[in-house]
Amino acid sequence: MDRSLPILRVCDLQILGTALVRKCIEAMKLQGCEEVVLETEIKNKGAMALYENLGFIRDKRLHRYYLNGGDAFRLKLWLK
Repeated sequence: MDRSLPILRVCDLQILGTALVRKCIEAMKLQGCEEVVLETEIKNKGAMALYENLGFIRDKRLHRYYLNGGDAFRLKLWLK
């Protein structure tokens, strides 16, 4: 019996993350949502790239948004 765990490469995780966000966006469109709004830590370059590649724009910088004192960007994607 093989009990090894599959190892996902970084690019596999990026593809998976993008697919999950796209699926959520599609579900929101079906529900009649007009926009998607989220926040992500400024230092989280991977998340920033993922969202911006999907068309999100930086709406506002949120200073000391997180409990650790980190800043965030509010990102928006208009669906209509």
